[in-house]
Amino acid sequence: MRKINKGNPIPGFNGNNFNNSCNNWSDFHRDHKDIFEESRLVILTDEQNQLCGYTEIYINELIDCHIDHYKKKDSPFFPELVFDWNNLIVATCDDNFGARYKDNTSGINANDYSHIFNPVIDDVENYFYYYDWGEIAPKSGISDLEKERVNKTITVFHLNHNSLKNRRKALIRMITTFGQMAKKEIRTALENSSFRSVIDQILESREAT
Repeated sequence: MRKINKGNPIPGFNGNNFNNSCNNWSDFHRDHKDIFEESRLVILTDEQNQLCGYTEIYINELIDCHIDHYKKKDSPFFPELVFDWNNLIVATCDDNFGARYKDNTSGINANDYSHIFNPVIDDVENYFYYYDWGEIAPKSGISDLEKERVNKTITVFHLNHNSLKNRRKALIRMITTFGQMAKKEIRTALENSSFRSVIDQILESREAT
């Protein structure tokens, strides 16, 4: 997970004004499909650099992703945020981790949001560490409370699912085969890769040695 720098809504996205014509998100998806699809594209490409907002999986096809409400939109959660642009994050369509795991499996409740990281607000890269075997853990040097938030975030989004760990491990091994290739060349070679935070961590650690 990494910081998402949200921009302004697209011109056709009227935010809470949709409440005047849409009873729910499904109505918006159906009756304003062109605006929905453009919103998804802009969030993914302009704000998230084609990375899933939770897992950092690289998304090449729009069919593989959906717009997630970071804070769940249904009552008793946060229905007032259903058309809040800053609550919209594009995520992969996978039940085992990420957005769907958060919403359908994790058992999250409204109070839990104060105990996990929000990639729209928090500089998440400052708190997560990636081991060579692909596992995510709290970074050293952070407070006990911050470590609890890291672990809770990992649990809610299932970020240490074996599939994610194995993919991160494979990426780390690939980077080691680059030897002493220049940092810029490595970034160019991996510009369409998943797990940008893993790449950043490895390159930063090389600079420090």
